Amino acid sequence: MKLVFDDPDLDGQLQRTVAKDSVGMANAGECLAIAANISPGDTSTWYPAFAGAAERLRTTANRAAGRGHRVSARECYLRACEYYRNAFFYERADLDNPKLLAAYTSHRACFRAALLLLEFPIEVVEVRFAEATLTGYFARPDGSGRSRPTVIMPGGYDGTAEEGYPTIVAGVQRGYNVFCFDGPGQGAVLYEQRIVMRPDWEIVLPPVVDQIAGRADADADRLILFGRSFGGYLAPRAAGHEHRFAALVVDPGQYDLGAGLDKRLPDQLVRQLEDDSAAADEPFEELLRDERYRRLFLPRMATHGAKTVRQYLNMIQAYTNAGHAEKITCPTLVCDNETDPISTVQGRLLYDRLTCPKTFVQFTAAEGAEGHCEGMGQTIFFARMFDWVDETLGTES
Repeated sequence: MKLVFDDPDLDGQLQRTVAKDSVGMANAGECLAIAANISPGDTSTWYPAFAGAAERLRTTANRAAGRGHRVSARECYLRACEYYRNAFFYERADLDNPKLLAAYTSHRACFRAALLLLEFPIEVVEVRFAEATLTGYFARPDGSGRSRPTVIMPGGYDGTAEEGYPTIVAGVQRGYNVFCFDGPGQGAVLYEQRIVMRPDWEIVLPPVVDQIAGRADADADRLILFGRSFGGYLAPRAAGHEHRFAALVVDPGQYDLGAGLDKRLPDQLVRQLEDDSAAADEPFEELLRDERYRRLFLPRMATHGAKTVRQYLNMIQAYTNAGHAEKITCPTLVCDNETDPISTVQGRLLYDRLTCPKTFVQFTAAEGAEGHCEGMGQTIFFARMFDWVDETLGTES
């Protein structure tokens, strides 16, 4: 599905923002106006278009808040938050990039300003993990303190804990608590603490579960792990060893990231990955002359702390659920999409290797849920997800 741009990457990122219209984190008309200021195929015009719109909305939000217009202020802060996030999407190749750091800081500041104006409570929660502080948001349907089933959601490859807001809205509307957080290689942990991504999330997740399960308002017997995008790898990896979850949802499911990425490379380069000679890096670095590969590799190299393309590709071989997914015991919903260019049918690979109670759902273009993580069909996805969780846990929305 094309919205504005012929470039599917740019159009996909625009759709990613438009999809948040239903939860008030974007406005479709605004997004189309922003897109009109972006030159097709030119990512250098992306940042000023989105950041400029975000800055204007932030000013409007501040003015509205000062005059007591709570709803208008909240709406403007939420949209500014998302537009700042999209502004820095193509600025992530260098963690010292002033544009990245400025837009990320503003993205978070706008979200936290909106928290004070919401109709349901969200609190900032910090979890200590090794040398890192994993920062996230714990949302509840109300302030009653009632113990409720709780969704735990790590981030993806390039998202932030703040971008978990649509999941928060979908969850609290149905009576669930939701905890979205940044782990190693994500959001604040990467951009501010400079702690990079790691494959062994079976080590990362238990301290998070300890803290959330220990809350009086979280039902420790009804915890749901939800992994989306890159989280579709992280969540199964963790759930194979952390057995306190009553259910697992992944969208899309991902089994072996190295194998999926290798499909995007020329065969001769795949054969050279294990070559340790001094000249081995050169043909891989040549890929960066192509804009498509620059967009693909440079931000991911920064996320993993890799200095070369070949080093990154060798790192990613460790990101596999082989030997881990088979140990998952809780009921699991594996999602995939017929037109997802990122998962490359990894969802079915993961599903076929599960030995736990399992359900597979493939979303389609015909139902308006085309693309990675169902694109602009978020309402369709969340209905399917939470209906399955309701039935699996025996809860009532």
